[in-house]
Amino acid sequence: MNDSESSVSPDTIAADTAQALLALKAVMVYDRQPFIYTTGWASPVYIDCRRLMSHPRFRRQLMDHAAALLRARLGTTIEVVAGTETAGIPFASWIAERLDLPMVYVRKKSIGWGSNAQIEGDLPAGARCLLVDDLTTDGLSKIGTARALRQAGAQLRDIFVIFNYDVYPQSRRVYAENGFDMHALATWKDVFSLTKALSYFSPTHAQEIKAFLADPVAWSASHGGAGAVAAGKADHG
Repeated sequence: MNDSESSVSPDTIAADTAQALLALKAVMVYDRQPFIYTTGWASPVYIDCRRLMSHPRFRRQLMDHAAALLRARLGTTIEVVAGTETAGIPFASWIAERLDLPMVYVRKKSIGWGSNAQIEGDLPAGARCLLVDDLTTDGLSKIGTARALRQAGAQLRDIFVIFNYDVYPQSRRVYAENGFDMHALATWKDVFSLTKALSYFSPTHAQEIKAFLADPVAWSASHGGAGAVAAGKADHG
């Protein structure tokens, strides 16, 4: 990586990430039925970061940005990069290569045998890890994976994703209460700020997304997804 790449500002990184996701049509809007995430939330939009895997130019640009961002924030404190099964594995691989670090991956569930029943690869005891995934909504799935790494003997404070929804009111609290710092290339604010100029959303969709971003919990509850009760559980999860 050259000096110009390593000095790219967070705002430029966020803008480049948003532009890449929009160019790849990775920002999708529901037609008849809202998207229901694995955490139970209903949403009018879905961010498909996995599309980056198939497009080398955008993939290379964003992985270079990821490495630069992580170097600037974490220096040389990270000893192992850990990817989540399955979406986090390719992104963790590319980041580990750029940072010249070992990599492991974390299964969603323990396979029940072997010395590393949930962690694949060599994870030295006490190693400081960086957990990598494609995106995060409310943070609950990341907390479970991060706890598995801690239980396996890793030191883990930092989590990295390509895209952080950063709209659910409990997500920041969940990370703070569990002692995790979240790092992301872009958030919904970054993406939505570009869509008007590009006329990416229809006026109807734009209004719907504005309503969702203003109160994602209420929008979810009124469209068949999790609501205030789930948010309360997440606050204490």
